[in-house]
Amino acid sequence: MIRNLTKLTKLNNSIGTRFYQSSSKGSFKGNSNAFKSIVGVSVGLTTLFAGCVFLDQEKQPESTDTTAPIDAKEKKPQPPKTKEEYQKKMDEEYDIEQFKYVIIGGGTAAYHAIDKILENDKEATILLISKEYDVPYQRPPLTKSLWATKDDNVVNTLDFSDWSGKKQNLLYEPESTYGNDILQFIRTKKVVDLHIDEKLVLLNDGKLIRYDKCLIATGGEPRQLKFTSTNDKKISTYRTVEDFRKLYEVVKDGGKHVTILGGGFLGSELTCAINANFQDKNIKIDQVFPETGVLSTLFPDYLSKYATEEIIKSGVNVHTGTLIKDVVDNSENGRLTVTLNNGTTFETDHVVVAAGIIPNTNVVKSTSLEIDPINGGYVVNPELQARTDLYVAGDVASYYDFSLGVRRRVEHHDHARATGEMAGSNMSTKNTPAPYTYQPFFWSDLTPGVGFEAVGNTSSKLKTFSVWEKPSSDETKQSYTKGNIYYLNDNNVVVGVLCYGNYGKMDTARDLILKRRTIEDLNQLQHAIDFDEHH
Repeated sequence: MIRNLTKLTKLNNSIGTRFYQSSSKGSFKGNSNAFKSIVGVSVGLTTLFAGCVFLDQEKQPESTDTTAPIDAKEKKPQPPKTKEEYQKKMDEEYDIEQFKYVIIGGGTAAYHAIDKILENDKEATILLISKEYDVPYQRPPLTKSLWATKDDNVVNTLDFSDWSGKKQNLLYEPESTYGNDILQFIRTKKVVDLHIDEKLVLLNDGKLIRYDKCLIATGGEPRQLKFTSTNDKKISTYRTVEDFRKLYEVVKDGGKHVTILGGGFLGSELTCAINANFQDKNIKIDQVFPETGVLSTLFPDYLSKYATEEIIKSGVNVHTGTLIKDVVDNSENGRLTVTLNNGTTFETDHVVVAAGIIPNTNVVKSTSLEIDPINGGYVVNPELQARTDLYVAGDVASYYDFSLGVRRRVEHHDHARATGEMAGSNMSTKNTPAPYTYQPFFWSDLTPGVGFEAVGNTSSKLKTFSVWEKPSSDETKQSYTKGNIYYLNDNNVVVGVLCYGNYGKMDTARDLILKRRTIEDLNQLQHAIDFDEHH
């Protein structure tokens, strides 16, 4: 739990009470014309101050009491003389509430940013805006631990046990943490525009919010694929806790067939999690992907094929080197007919498209922010700033990795946590903002024999050198039980490390990457990381 959030006290009569919707999915009543009025998007512009252009908006005449006495000496209201006065007038006129910090996105990066803000700024007022209904939660258990829970009420409790057996809840904090005079939460709302110069956020219901500092932590949107069938109850993507709830309802009673499209992290973890925990309920799974093996962008070819074989042994029907050509409704039995590009067809009850995400860079339209043309995402400086008082963290941030010497965009939990903390700290510190130099790690566990932790640039396109623990004397062939895979650039410098079945070695791996030492003889890496248990 966040150490600073737990100090918050629930206040029923705070200004933000109407923002926090603990049980309602209703919308706010805002003035959608106000945004155009303030940022000058429409015609009829009037220059009020140097560098500030606003729209003269037509207003309804105010009602007057003709019976009231007229004071001849009454002075007319004076027009605002400064930009600050004009801003205050506009905020009052259009019911624009102001927060010291506005965070767009309700995920891991946002959650950890809030903690740092509260740590540094005792006078903080924070507004968290999320397109989801649920308050911030952990995303990794959606394809891991939540499926291992034997309680069907997990869709409501969201309770699970982690790898050590410790009981946890998917939500970082209970809902009662939000909705007080310090921290507000707007649920099921999207930011449709952000005017950086005026520091205004426009929601999809027309509500306007002004900020002093803003963090964009919008993550990514699941990649969509089009099929003949448009049955969104039977064809879905997988990204949110609501997606988990819906898919769990499909498989919980057993006797169903599920097709999962994707051989990356999401598709493979989801496949293995459902298969391992629902095979006894006669849940059958087909996994389809175009690559020659699972996690092919990460594993060397031999290890990708080995991991695929392990998944097949666990009971999954895996289609490698294959695409889904189409999915159509079968009117006779109410199921779906899947056709692959090799001509194979089969019936299924549900299709999950797990084909990666697209960084969500659709929140800024009135002002241009630089988009990384190669990696996607908003380009940020070392302090995670996209512009003055505007920060970006998590999956949607394109940052320069000083230890690797390249610009990157990372889609992993540890990176979201670390960039959220750094952005929150830099937004609220009274000291000089710090650069983001942390090297995030990631992990995955597919089957009992396929699990790892990794750090740095672990692209399978790089040169790799693998060191495996020697098999026991009675083993006749190589067993990939425990090993370290080193990824090297063109200068023979280690830029990434994957520890397969060898846990707790990420600090050592980071140190190796940070040395940036040219490896003259690859055998130097034989003992760079040991095989002792450090889990």
